[in-house]
Amino acid sequence: MSVDESPTAKAVLQTDKIAAAVVVVGRTSPSSPSTARQWPSLAAHNVFLFLVGLRLVNALTTRTFFQPDEYFQALEPAWQWAFGQEGGAWITWEWKNHLRSAIHPAIFGLWYQLADSVAERLMLQSPVRSEVLLAAPKTLQALFAATADFYTWRLSSYVYGEDSTASLATLVLTVLSPWQWFCSTRTFSNSLETTLTVIALHNWPWHWTLPHGGDRNAVDVHRDKQRIRTRDDLAAEKTSTDEVTRLRRALLCAAAATILRPTNILIWMILTFLTFVQDWSSTGLSWSECIVSVRETILCGSIILASSAILDRIFYNAWVFPPLNFLQVNVVQSLATFYGNNDWHYYVSQGYPLLLTTVLPFTLIGLFRSLSSNEAYFVQIPRGGRNALHSLSIACLLVPAAFSVIAHKEVRFIYPLLPALHIISALPFASFFHQLTTSSPSSHLAKRLVFLLILSLNLTISYYITQIHNSGIVDLTHYLRHEFEMTYLTLPTPSNMTVGMFMPCHSTPWRSHIQYPPSSTQPGIRAWALTCEPPLHLNATEKSSYLDEADQFYANPSIWVKKHMSRHPPLRKSTVRPPGSVAGILAAPNRHGKIDTIPSDILESERAEQFWNTGGRGRKPWPDYLAFFAQLEPTLQVILRESGYGECMRLFNSHWHDDWRRQGDVVVWCLDPARQQESKTALAREDVPSGVRMRDVEDAIHDPSALEDTATGAQKILGGGGAAKGKNKKARDESQERDNGKRKKEPFRRVVEKPFWKVRAPGD
Repeated sequence: MSVDESPTAKAVLQTDKIAAAVVVVGRTSPSSPSTARQWPSLAAHNVFLFLVGLRLVNALTTRTFFQPDEYFQALEPAWQWAFGQEGGAWITWEWKNHLRSAIHPAIFGLWYQLADSVAERLMLQSPVRSEVLLAAPKTLQALFAATADFYTWRLSSYVYGEDSTASLATLVLTVLSPWQWFCSTRTFSNSLETTLTVIALHNWPWHWTLPHGGDRNAVDVHRDKQRIRTRDDLAAEKTSTDEVTRLRRALLCAAAATILRPTNILIWMILTFLTFVQDWSSTGLSWSECIVSVRETILCGSIILASSAILDRIFYNAWVFPPLNFLQVNVVQSLATFYGNNDWHYYVSQGYPLLLTTVLPFTLIGLFRSLSSNEAYFVQIPRGGRNALHSLSIACLLVPAAFSVIAHKEVRFIYPLLPALHIISALPFASFFHQLTTSSPSSHLAKRLVFLLILSLNLTISYYITQIHNSGIVDLTHYLRHEFEMTYLTLPTPSNMTVGMFMPCHSTPWRSHIQYPPSSTQPGIRAWALTCEPPLHLNATEKSSYLDEADQFYANPSIWVKKHMSRHPPLRKSTVRPPGSVAGILAAPNRHGKIDTIPSDILESERAEQFWNTGGRGRKPWPDYLAFFAQLEPTLQVILRESGYGECMRLFNSHWHDDWRRQGDVVVWCLDPARQQESKTALAREDVPSGVRMRDVEDAIHDPSALEDTATGAQKILGGGGAAKGKNKKARDESQERDNGKRKKEPFRRVVEKPFWKVRAPGD
């Protein structure tokens, strides 16, 4: 075998072909229709490997935050599944009230256990093990995302024909989709729902909607004698077992998607009606097909229900049926409206534009043509593909229409329709960029420019939303984790690190990213944050005036702090504690060499320990690290004046935000003077003007008067010194004395409210 014919060389060649698909839509033959074969056959396994590699890069490089469900509805319960109650996962109200199926977190929980076993077998150090656990769910979700892309391409190949330009265009659209790049590798249940849905669509018996004796292999005899019609043209050489296997795959995936997200049943209700009920007299199923359909539906549905019930029993320690609870709470009681209401036209005005971005015009054209009776549009599409395209178009209109009745709406809810939308858009997209459809060279150039514009917009959007927007709150978890690894774990006697977050609820990932849960044998990271539990057991009147903890805090931060935070003043304390200090309380030796402890400190330490041990009951203790958005910084500077807190890190988060509470950078305050000093030095290094030595900057941080004779630009940056311009020091001194005299004649008066810990309300 020559080198050129080796398997490795062939795989490289196939990958090059896939990468070149970005421009192939503009290189079709002038005499070939847009759906005919225009490109050498792409091996399915090479396409899948390419997509796996692409999604692994996608998953491992994404560093932004989208919505809390990515973590709190998947990774947090998965973390508890893998590491138990001592794992420190944040279990939200949905899981406590049995609203979610355990299938999704069980998958990631088992993956966590596998990753942890590998790390233990390799005897990895804590920081390396932490990175392995951080990457584990990303790699698994990348496989799910690649599978969704692959089956989108395979379904398009069935609709438009193998190796058609339209099927290749579908692959291009799904690979370059900003929404896919942004969302497909995130651990939402909607992402797995999308994968299961498109697998089921690929295996769905679309050809059963064809009339008997059509262009598919079927015998035109009485219905009770007809065999099961097969999808392949060479079905005569195969048995009907393959078709039953396809049907089972479709039904199993559809049932799993419905258990995962009960609203997914709308898709299958529509497709079942269009496939098995509509036009029964003209296309009707054979008795064999009817019997197989009913039998397999009952069998596959029972398998998924039984599996789900067992997993739910293991997770909840009780026999529950989450889909029913989910519909009861979110649909019947409309409790989802607690998290926001949307206009009835949300999915039209925002949902589809966000899903499709630059492809939206082609989608609208594809929907219109698929639902029209224009035979010219379908002439090059196989008959089975026509029916599939028509049914998918109807589903893509009816499902959002049904969801529009529900007050709470999110783009993620219609995410399972995106593969179908890409397939519907593919033919108009491929036809538009068929360069030789016109004879005008200027038109060719215009279409190339349009294609480059679409490509550049998609890449720019994808980069911005996965690398920049909302990146600070994910970086915060990495910063806190690394602080613990570099500072607390390296102490002679390792101790717990405490973190508090004055942010809207669920603003950051939790244990899946912070990691290091404390235990009786090993120190870790203790953290608290504001919550937003919904009004589950309140009447309509009480619900209308209900405010969760986060709402109460932002309504009046000062009052909330007085009521809910420890009255023990947060004082500066070094992370590197001297011998004899315990839990961050500095104990000073007396003149006899013995250690005197302050009773209030001991009492406060006991209260803090009780807070952590009882799951957050009582006043919250002041943490070592306090994180919040810059929007809150002026307020906290007033509330926490005279405290030991100082800025130790500032992380860029976003240029803009639709939630005013999340505007600005992510700011971290800490009680460690050394960390505060490092932060000041770092900020000064960034802003130091030219002509000022770094040594002078560092001296000014310790002594603001040190820069009295340095460049005036540095005085503006560091706020140090009060020198006026000029070289005559005597004149400056006389001027300063005159100013001081004036200030003595007119003393400055100000009224300052006492810090909250110096004011006690009656009864406290």
